[in-house]
Amino acid sequence: MKKKILVMLLSLFLFPLSLAYADGIEYDRAVSFDRLPARARTFLQTYYPQAVWFMGKKEVDGFKVEYQVSFRDGVEVEFKRNGKWKKVRNRNGVVPASLVPAPIAEFLQANFPASGGIYQMERDRREIEVKMRNGLECTFSARSYLPMSMDM
Repeated sequence: MKKKILVMLLSLFLFPLSLAYADGIEYDRAVSFDRLPARARTFLQTYYPQAVWFMGKKEVDGFKVEYQVSFRDGVEVEFKRNGKWKKVRNRNGVVPASLVPAPIAEFLQANFPASGGIYQMERDRREIEVKMRNGLECTFSARSYLPMSMDM
């Protein structure tokens, strides 16, 4: 009985210490295509099947894990831990049209037909930020795809 109480007390004391220690861990590590989450690999095979791999990186900051992939043609994609895309950027071109949600594409085509295309899209829980070649930035609701703000 005494051993059980001692083990319980030690675990109650050590668990918060391990959380505090894990929060301070930060590192970046090179990662190959095979080491990406399955969802990220599927995304890359769907939207960038012909792209030539340049670099993959796994970024760990405490409990936050993200992946960053770069291709030789200037495309960069960031993924969350589960493989969902977080940010897509094409330095030399535009993001694939099939990646842009239809309501956003329709809004931009109707209001900014000469925008030059979308070169960067970034999303989080609440919003999707779109940057276009002509310098315009639009923010949309991630749920309804309604525009929230526009900046030049």
